[in-house]
Amino acid sequence: MRRVLPKIFLTFFFALLLFSLAEAQKVTIRLADKSYDDFAFVEAIGLYEFAYEKNPDNAYVIRRLADANRQIANTEEVAKWLKLLIDKGDESPEDVFNYSQALKSNGNYLEAEKWLAKYAALRPDDERVDIQSSLLDYIQLLHRDSTRYTIRRISLNTDGSELGVAFYRDQLVFSSTKLVSGVPGPKYKWNELPYLNLFIGDRGPNGDILNVEKFAPKLSTSYHDGPVAFDPHRERVYITRNNVGKGGGVATRGKEGEVNLKILFGGKEDNEWEYRGEFAFNSDDYSTGHPAIDTTGKVMYFVSDMPGGYGGTDIYCSEFQKGFWSTPVNLGPKVNTSGNELSPFISYDGLLYFSSNGHGGLGGLDIYVAVPENGDFYRVENMGYPLNSPKDDFGFVLDETGTAGYFSSNRKGGRGNDDIYYVRIPYIPVFIRGVAKDMDTGEPLAEAKISLVNLFADTLFTQLTGADGNFEFEVPKGRSYIVHGQKEFYFKNKTEIGTLKLRSEEELVVKLFLEREVIDDGSPEPLYMTTENGEPLQVLSEEDVQFYVGDWEINSDIAQTMDELIQYLIEFPDMEIRIESHTDSRGDDLENLLLSKRRAKAIFDYIVWKGIDPLRVGYEGYGETRLLNKCDDGVDCPEADHAANNRNIVKVVKKGEYRGIRTKRSIFYF
Repeated sequence: MRRVLPKIFLTFFFALLLFSLAEAQKVTIRLADKSYDDFAFVEAIGLYEFAYEKNPDNAYVIRRLADANRQIANTEEVAKWLKLLIDKGDESPEDVFNYSQALKSNGNYLEAEKWLAKYAALRPDDERVDIQSSLLDYIQLLHRDSTRYTIRRISLNTDGSELGVAFYRDQLVFSSTKLVSGVPGPKYKWNELPYLNLFIGDRGPNGDILNVEKFAPKLSTSYHDGPVAFDPHRERVYITRNNVGKGGGVATRGKEGEVNLKILFGGKEDNEWEYRGEFAFNSDDYSTGHPAIDTTGKVMYFVSDMPGGYGGTDIYCSEFQKGFWSTPVNLGPKVNTSGNELSPFISYDGLLYFSSNGHGGLGGLDIYVAVPENGDFYRVENMGYPLNSPKDDFGFVLDETGTAGYFSSNRKGGRGNDDIYYVRIPYIPVFIRGVAKDMDTGEPLAEAKISLVNLFADTLFTQLTGADGNFEFEVPKGRSYIVHGQKEFYFKNKTEIGTLKLRSEEELVVKLFLEREVIDDGSPEPLYMTTENGEPLQVLSEEDVQFYVGDWEINSDIAQTMDELIQYLIEFPDMEIRIESHTDSRGDDLENLLLSKRRAKAIFDYIVWKGIDPLRVGYEGYGETRLLNKCDDGVDCPEADHAANNRNIVKVVKKGEYRGIRTKRSIFYF
């Protein structure tokens, strides 16, 4: 009996120890869950890891470790924990999807596509699979124009977070967790970094931000401040910050226990920024933030997770009407998804840039552009690599040229959590198309020399207009140009144009009018212009003379008309005569041709007999080869229609462009 007692005691001791360990495990998980629910994810990860060490088989703990790491964008850890869950056979379909997304964010696209295919087999109706089903092809597509961006990390980045650049006049405003000097403030439990503060600096060479100082101290709080946006026409700032009072003190929590974001307004008083109120559609129970103001200052785009959206956070817009902001309107399913849309920015040319993890891209948040049409944004395009990376890329903004700007990213190679990057878009093609016209007549000018010159007086391109007076140049967007035009016998002219508001591949149409140099040599104004051997020819008079049927003798009527035309040639030695003779289709083709040639030659001989130099007279007989109507061989036509084809045209002409003053609009044939 005595030997049995120690065994019973030891059994009881170990049972008690195991019970205590199990209770300790439960307590640890409860503490971790509380930290997770309080959005203290770094703290929660530490507690879950402690619980995992005590019980590596707990699938709940493993999944929570993956979820908590996803909240702080630690995708390598997300992939590690989900792979462990999958290896244990305890994964759900959503775990498989999240694993594929973590692999994608880590740049492991081949494995990501394999696991996405497995998820698609489990849930083929999930719209997220449709977006990313051909993942590798899509990734390759997004890498195709990798040279279109020039990117560099700015020098002020720290091992904390720098993000949310906004243009303010000639300066830049942004948020940072680490640029505050002195005693460090409280930390944000979400990621154990200090809260974001607002700073302002000068735009330096190569996109650097210099001479940095605190922005709007009267508007700062002890919580997150930023990002911001500015009204381009008024001294007005729109600030994202945590839900704290006017003085920036105690935070107010929503019904779920979270501290949401709100949009506040600020204005300048005695050169200092001061509080001016808050957005009417803020709420304690959902967030509004990330404001963006269009070029009119009347439309605000912002992000919210208010009820009625498509997913996590959606992009909304509101208009300033009669002193109030209108009820927000969701931008709809073309822009918003079941994921998160963040960081809207409306550019000078009216394009909407934003970030999303719901459209399917290179990894986490990617930067997208939406093109407006009839007031709606209908086409959404991924901006591609290297602007986007496998990690989170967001906060994209452009200056007024549309060719340079900033964005934030936690991509590999950075200095901290989120870094600010400067981006240049060296070439965005746009087109300058136009027409050169005569200032007096409005008619197009052929062979006008059009030159495109930059503001430094460098000639970039030169071309001659075609017969329709048109010209076209492809140029980089974001610059101003001067279009020069010149043509013989015309004064030069120029016009300055800008391309800031053009979008990629769009065109700017230019009408360039040239004024004719008037030289009045006393010659009459032409009836119309034509060409001869490719050269301009003025037609000053035109007569149709008639021979007797079947005859080619000069009758009295023809002689009288010719004598009148000959007076032009006597008075103006630079004028000439052109003779064209035609017949109708009746009779033999060859006989008709011979008859027309004889008639043209008879008129020629009469004019030369009157003393006109034969070199000033041209003639030709065409027979029935140039009928004016359908009355060809075998076609029954009235006499009047045949008579219209039986004609002998005599024109008084002058070579070259007319350089006098036109008294009426002429008809040009080129």
